[in-house]
Amino acid sequence: MTTHLTPLLPVPGRAGERTRPAGKSERGALRFGLLGPVTADRGGTPLNLGPPQRRALLLRLLVAHGRPVSMDLLCEDLWMGRPPAGAVSAVHAHISRLRRELEPRSAGPAPDRVLTAGPTGYALRVPEHALDSVRFERGLERTRDLLNEGRRAVARAELERTLRIWRGPALVDAAEHPFAVREIARLDEIRLTAQELRVMVLLADGEHGPAVAAARELTSQEPLRETGWELLMRALYLAGRPAEAVRQYEEVRRVLLAELGLEPGPNLRELCRAVRQHRTAAVLGPYAESPETDRSPGRPDSAPGPSRTTGTSTSGQGTQGGLHKNSYGLRNVDG
Repeated sequence: MTTHLTPLLPVPGRAGERTRPAGKSERGALRFGLLGPVTADRGGTPLNLGPPQRRALLLRLLVAHGRPVSMDLLCEDLWMGRPPAGAVSAVHAHISRLRRELEPRSAGPAPDRVLTAGPTGYALRVPEHALDSVRFERGLERTRDLLNEGRRAVARAELERTLRIWRGPALVDAAEHPFAVREIARLDEIRLTAQELRVMVLLADGEHGPAVAAARELTSQEPLRETGWELLMRALYLAGRPAEAVRQYEEVRRVLLAELGLEPGPNLRELCRAVRQHRTAAVLGPYAESPETDRSPGRPDSAPGPSRTTGTSTSGQGTQGGLHKNSYGLRNVDG
């Protein structure tokens, strides 16, 4: 039996885009970092982006993805709805200094315009793959493609490389600006999806200890997000710690009741019942590599192992024709 992982959570992207393999940057090409403190470099040489307001201006233009931003909107966004009398002059000065960095003069032909001005405003014209946020999203897309092809080892290496693109909080230089809020939330959500996928791959590879540590970090980052708790409970069970898995359910129940006044969702409740009753097939779901592993941690090897085709799916989807598929999109297929 072989294990194929098919993640179900979509990666936000733009219609018509093709996934571009990661490679060395073109000589002299501009690259921008949004996943951490904002950075810009040309061919690996860092550029001087100036004071905080200029850095926020650069981010405002970058998140527009090449679309022009009017002077009025730039002033509103940079001063958060309260632009001073000299706002326009200040923006012009920042634009001029940014252009000097992004479009250096030389004895050769005039450089291609990167920071353009037009009747509808200013625009930053750079290839999408020049942004580390786009490279991150495309790396996650490649990971999913590799998993769909059954190339889990290569997918895991790609996922680890992709997660290392992050250097800190997204758009941190503009975190207080309303224009950045939506993009920060979108990127954070995709990062969480990638981190959850990493735990799933660790579980599928039988690395239960690292999976426990990674899932515990997820629950610490996002205590109200049930997926992390579900992954943690599965990882603990697979690591031979079912009692601790139950304690984690009790902890998330306490947190949800205290913060939201809600009970855990049906997936978590069913998973806890499966752990308490040692219904191993329901707990293991897609992480059982073979029928021989279908035994409850901490119980005798003679304990009966439920059939893979009759186990209960924690997503409520059940099983069919030798295929067990849960809400994570990982599945076991006879091979």
